[in-house]
Parts: sequence; structure tokens; C-alpha cells
Amino acid sequence: MRRGAWAAAAAALVGFVAVTARLNPQPGEVTARVPERARLASLIRVEQGRSSQLRAAAESLRRQVQAYQNSRGRSSGEPPGLAAARERMGLVSAEGPGLEVTLNDSTMRESPSGNLNDLVIHSQDVQAVANGLWAAGAEAVAVNGQRVVPTSAVLCVGNTLLINGTVHSPPYKFSAIGSDLHDRFLANPLVSGLSEDAQRFHLGFSVENHDRITVPAFKGTTSVRFARPG
Repeated sequence: MRRGAWAAAAAALVGFVAVTARLNPQPGEVTARVPERARLASLIRVEQGRSSQLRAAAESLRRQVQAYQNSRGRSSGEPPGLAAARERMGLVSAEGPGLEVTLNDSTMRESPSGNLNDLVIHSQDVQAVANGLWAAGAEAVAVNGQRVVPTSAVLCVGNTLLINGTVHSPPYKFSAIGSDLHDRFLANPLVSGLSEDAQRFHLGFSVENHDRITVPAFKGTTSVRFARPG
């Protein structure tokens, strides 16, 4: 009887440990038994870590390529058109006169519309400013220090934004290089609509001219993927 009782107790202990392990996943491990919000947060943390490692590896490789190009440039000269192509792709930093645009969440606690979503900055607001700057004639644009290029993605995740694989929270500061951007930017229908919402919901929205702005080089991957018909 005692031997049978010990066997039953051991089996129960093993079952308890197994269940506990499933309900308390290790860092980076996601199971279907964890609530959806916790699983999403865990996945974001895991992907952020991977993204940081990949960016560090890409930056190391970029420095090696730059060193190789510099050594070849000293000996044989840079191939024609390479510098211009790198500038068009945003792979080098840029300087010049331009605008700084800042977006921020509202200072209000209750929305006049009754919808609290009206009091926060969304991905479509960020996209409206970026598109407005390009339409006004901007030569280079960055958001919170992240260079915006044709392959850049701005994705909304909860109350944060993913820009080039990096996570950002308000305020969002845009740096744009170009001459006489101010009036053309504010006249854009997307921007004028955002300006009206900013006044109604007390969102942070400021536009400042600067004689000299620096827009950093793009640090992400430059490979382009596309689909092919079957």
C-alpha cells in the first residue's frame, strides 16, 4: 500500500510540474495557453531582440563594405553614378535647409467625440505627414532618427509604431530636407485634415523651419522582395 501511495504521489508531482511549466513559459517561449495580449507582447520582445541583432550585423557588414569601397576609391576611383545611386537610396546622410514636424498625443483626458482613439497619434497620422513632406518636395525624410526610404514600413502595434523594425512611442519627430517646404506641406489635404484634428482634439502638431537639418543614412536592409506570377 505504501509503495502504491508513493507511486501515485510521484505521478501527481510529475503532472503538476508539467502543467506549471506550460503555464509559465520561459523567456521567448510562447504557448497557446497564455492570454493573447501576453503572447503578442512576448512575440514583440522576441522579434525586437532578433531585429537588434540583425541591425548590428548589418551595420558591421556595412562598415566593411564602406571600408572596401574607400580603399578601391583611393586606388581606382569610384564607379560612375555609384555616389548618386547611394544618395537616392538613402544610404548616406544628408544635410540642408528643411522642416521639423512633431506629432504627439493629446493633453485631454476625455475626447469631445467620446472616442479615446481620437486622442492618440496613429500610424495613418505618421503616414500623412510623411506623404505630405514627399509631396511638398522633400529630398530626404526621417522619423525619430529612422530614415524613410521606399521600402520603409510604418506599422501600428498597440500604442507604439514599428518603423524600419524599431519600436517608437510619441512624440514623433520628422526631419525633412528641402527648400520652401513649409507652405506646400501645410496646403496638402492630408496635412490640413490632420491640423484640424489636432486643434479639435488638442493633439501635438508643430511645424518649424530650420536653416540646417541633418537626416541620417538608412540603416536597414536594402534587399527588395517581390512576387512573380505562377
